[in-house]
Amino acid sequence: MPPKLKFSKEEVLKTAFQLVKEKGIENLNARNIAKMLHSSTQPVFSCYENMADLKTDLFVMVSEYHARCFDKVETGKNLFLNVGLAYIDFAIEEPNLFRMLFMSNSFIGKGIFEFTAGGCNDHITNAIPDILKQNSKEANRIFTDMWLYAHGIASMAVMNQLDLERSEIESMIKNMFSLLTGKYRRKK
Repeated sequence: MPPKLKFSKEEVLKTAFQLVKEKGIENLNARNIAKMLHSSTQPVFSCYENMADLKTDLFVMVSEYHARCFDKVETGKNLFLNVGLAYIDFAIEEPNLFRMLFMSNSFIGKGIFEFTAGGCNDHITNAIPDILKQNSKEANRIFTDMWLYAHGIASMAVMNQLDLERSEIESMIKNMFSLLTGKYRRKK
């Protein structure tokens, strides 16, 4: 009779998540997971056929963790500001997870519109200000432009290339939103 597995697949995955959160995706390997489990690499490969399968599950887990960050977004009149700030806050608070999700090869082959239509944005879409609800194509364009702007700020913060107070970042996001929505209002 084979010995009972000491660690479940969920425990291995949670350990991989913690490893990436603390040390970055570049340190994800069976040996480092085993070290954190105080074990050999056998439990990793008992639960996963290979590291690619583990990375696939890990990416889903990190994506779900990231999506939960948007649950705290207030969907009032400053929706785009709040979404942008939540995105930037995630990058600053979880730089290694941000790098894994948004600064790696994980999105190769996906277009920007496919990405911004992801699940974490569904509850936000319903709260788009009335001025933009009249034209969902325009709302999607503004959302995408705001996301790209916030992504630039977040990426620079993660790479230690931007040292701004949160109030300055908030002001920048507000200004960009004002510029984008002003353009839309002028067209009307």
